[in-house]
Formats: sequence, structure tokens, C-alpha cells
Amino acid sequence: MSVTRRLTLWGAPIAALFLTLPVLAEEPRDLLKRMVDAAREQSYYGSFVYERTGSFSTHQVWRQRQGDQTSERLLQADGEPQEWLTRNGDLVCTSSVGLRSAWKASGQLSEQLELLHNWYTLQMLGSTRVANRPVFVLAVKPRDPFRYAYELYLDQETGLLLKSLLINERDVLLERFQFASLNVGELPDQALEPSSICLPVPMSTDERADAGEAWMPGWLPPGFVLGHREVRSLDDSDGQVITQVFTDGLARLTVFVEPLGAETLADDLRAQLGPTVAISRRLARAEGDYLATVVGEVPAAAAERVADSFTVEAESVQP
Repeated sequence: MSVTRRLTLWGAPIAALFLTLPVLAEEPRDLLKRMVDAAREQSYYGSFVYERTGSFSTHQVWRQRQGDQTSERLLQADGEPQEWLTRNGDLVCTSSVGLRSAWKASGQLSEQLELLHNWYTLQMLGSTRVANRPVFVLAVKPRDPFRYAYELYLDQETGLLLKSLLINERDVLLERFQFASLNVGELPDQALEPSSICLPVPMSTDERADAGEAWMPGWLPPGFVLGHREVRSLDDSDGQVITQVFTDGLARLTVFVEPLGAETLADDLRAQLGPTVAISRRLARAEGDYLATVVGEVPAAAAERVADSFTVEAESVQP
């Protein structure tokens, strides 16, 4: 349900006031540029709520930008203690890989956002407040069936994304990210120090920089580009797992390719949790079978088309 539609439930006078405030001078594309710049340059700390499929979690976040280095620390504030620390986008330590889902909305915004108008229509909906800060509200609606719609709530002072709603084609809310408190400015160094539950993550090395190119999907939704490729050796074998992350600026698709070895996969697999879908396909190669898995916050039909674009049999390649 859009902001405008929700406002009609409050009555026309309130909606009219909301949508006619004089702060609406900025254009949607200018706001997106501010959001990209803020995600790259701002230092802050605060707390936010993450909701998916009726499940809620609360988190504390610290982000420090100093020179050419950016450090980000995330701590789950309810349930089992969980923590995650990155420097310049590289995972330094973690207590759970599951934290990636909650964190993706808060800070890791792609510069592809500057081209977002090619794949989405942009519409200003008005202004309101989030975390006691004035925000602009921007509707981002897909031009094709390969991605979801968003509502973005952007801090008027800094451009930071303070709230986002992910909505499917039936106007069903799939995911919510929302700051409850935010303080902008430099942080003390100790704020970025991880606790004992944050276990170091060994730095991966790409032994063959071109290895992933042989495993590029044959089709991607328009506007999705390769943002990151990593080749990681398996601990218990000579095989390697190739990870490739594609983005259009908001939505992301991650493709994993790994050898099956002695494992068997009778059928292709499909799973979905909230907005996140996972599709697996078995690929036969001369040197053995591989498993290609597509994970992303896109409609299932789009993820399946990406997975199906891998040829079932192809020339021998070694990741």
C-alpha cells in the first residue's frame, strides 16, 4: 500500500497537508544521488528495526568514515547475540552470516542507483518523520516484472536512508527496514571494536581472477551488473565456490556455483522467505556435476530465469 493510499485512511485534510509541504523542491533523481553520497560519506550510529514475513528484529549500528576507510559494525539487540563488522565492504568478523539480510538495507547502496530511473519510475509522495527526523518519501516502481517496488524515506538533512518498504506486485509488504534513532557525526574508536562473539573471517583470495567468467549466467534482468566476484576454496576439498553479486542499484542477485562432489541432487530446489528467493539448478560438466544457486530479493520468476540461463552441459571449466 502506497504512502498516498495509507494517507487517505487518515482523512483528506491531513493528506493534503502532508503532500503540500514546501520542502518538496528536490527532484527524485537528485534525492537518489544524495542517498548514494550519504551512504558513502556519512558517519553515524543508531538503532533500527528489521521486519520480514512477520518476524521482527532490532539492531544497533555504528558506521565510521575516516579518509578512504569505512568501518561498519552491527549488533543484534534482541534474541541471540549476533554481530558483524566490515571494513571497506570486506567482512572482518561475524557471528552469523544471516545478518547480511538485515544489514543490506541500511548502508550498502550501489552507485547504480544513479541509473535507477532506467529500470524504475520515480515519484515523490511527500514528507513525514522517521526517528524524529524529517524525511522525503519516494516511490520507486518497477518498469518490468523482474523486480519489486520500494518506498524510500530519505533524511532531509543528510540524505541517509532511514526507512524502506519492499512491496510486491500485489501491494503486499515483504520487508521493512526502519531507523528508530539516529545520531550523525564522528564516533569514538572503541565504538567500532567488535566483541568476543564476532569471530574473524579469513580473507579470501581469488586464485583465478577470470574463473567466474565461465560461470556467468546467460540472462540477467535489464540493468543488473556485476558488482562483486569472489572465488573461495572449500575447506574440505580441492574445489572452489564462485560467488557473483549483481545489482541494479536497489535489488540484488547473488549467484553461487560449487562442485557437488559425491553429493546428489535429485531435483532442482526452490525456497522463499519473505522477499528472498533461492533457486538451485544442477549443472553437468565433463569433469563432474556442479550446483548453481541464485539468491535474491526479486520475484521468483526472475530468479528462475537467471538459474535456467546456465547451460545444463557445456565445455569443461574448472572454478
